[in-house]
Amino acid sequence: MLIAPKKGFVFLATPKTASTSIERAFQPYVQAFLKGNPFKHTTYAGFQRFLQPYLAAQGFPRDSYEVICVLREPIDWLSSWWRYRTRDELRGHRNYAGHVSFEQFARAYMEGSKQFARVGRQYNFVRPRPGERELDRIFRYDRLDLLVEYLCEKVGKKVEVGFSNVSPERPFALSEECERELREFFEPEYRIYERAIGGREAATAS
Repeated sequence: MLIAPKKGFVFLATPKTASTSIERAFQPYVQAFLKGNPFKHTTYAGFQRFLQPYLAAQGFPRDSYEVICVLREPIDWLSSWWRYRTRDELRGHRNYAGHVSFEQFARAYMEGSKQFARVGRQYNFVRPRPGERELDRIFRYDRLDLLVEYLCEKVGKKVEVGFSNVSPERPFALSEECERELREFFEPEYRIYERAIGGREAATAS
């Protein structure tokens, strides 16, 4: 998480959306940089509950900065988790998923039946607290260039971003039935993703 109310923004680190690379690049230009569990991937609701009041007490009311994050195409996001958990380094760990196909991983994810497939939801990450303000900007993962452009403008510097923590390449396929079920399961995520910055629907709306 990057906290830069003096620059007019707070960047929330959605898991599996290149947040580590963004944080490393812009860390020198912000007031606070929270890393490591449980701080790095603080949800928006968590930010509203704990950090928003603190910033207000320090002279930064909510209207003085924007809270932003990245959302990834939901099935691509889940496949990234699967690839990440197939790494040899995780062999013998309860989160290791190298022994299952992506379809098996996806079904276990929807059922919530296996530890290795419990990776949360992007929808829960971006959802505000009941009755409170929604996120100001959500950028699509496939248009990170727009996020970098936004952040560079905020910090007043041309910043180069080198991407890291990339999940290993591993081909996968889904049956039509499983893909349909997964898209239905991810309906809340897709509703937000289609309107995120960089999407055609968002461009039409603007």
